[in-house]
Amino acid sequence: MDSPVGQDPQGHGATTRGRLLAAAADLIAEMGWGRVTTRAVAERAGLPHGAVSYHFRGKQSMLVEAAAAAVEEMFPDSELTAVESVEELFAWTSEAGAGSARAGVLLEAMREASRDEQLRDRIAAVLGRLRLRVAEIVAVEGGSSPRPAGSTAADVATAIVAAGDGLWLHSLLDPRLDVSGATAALSRLAKPGTEEGRR
Repeated sequence: MDSPVGQDPQGHGATTRGRLLAAAADLIAEMGWGRVTTRAVAERAGLPHGAVSYHFRGKQSMLVEAAAAAVEEMFPDSELTAVESVEELFAWTSEAGAGSARAGVLLEAMREASRDEQLRDRIAAVLGRLRLRVAEIVAVEGGSSPRPAGSTAADVATAIVAAGDGLWLHSLLDPRLDVSGATAALSRLAKPGTEEGRR
């Protein structure tokens, strides 16, 4: 994470930085990564252009931070810990449909992550925490019941999270597609030993 070049004795830096990051995330979603400018971000945030260079080491650094923060916000650790079912984990997909700011930032971040190692690492960390939480749910809900030969709770979690991402992409491409039944099916995969899991 970048640190401001100068000092901020009155503590206004965090607020200013937050405004810049929120503006950058909005613009990433609206315009696409490559078309965002530092001037546009400062304007959207209602701040002087110099605020960008004070808080960040350049445009890419600011955009990476904004996109990573937006993705981390979708899956905050506190909410992941409180979640008790796979269906709850994928509730965010209904809020991140086609045209939503969340969808725009996530799609742009995924594409940029193939080129930017720092962004890729931040998103990978979020996905890692998500898979870990799903594996915990699978272990608890599936108990000691049999799974497909040779698969662990972590294997099942990876399949569930990847399938959830795929459902989200399908719903973006076809907004008429109702994925609620498929999300419920993913939830049942988390508990293979129960009667509900076998349905």
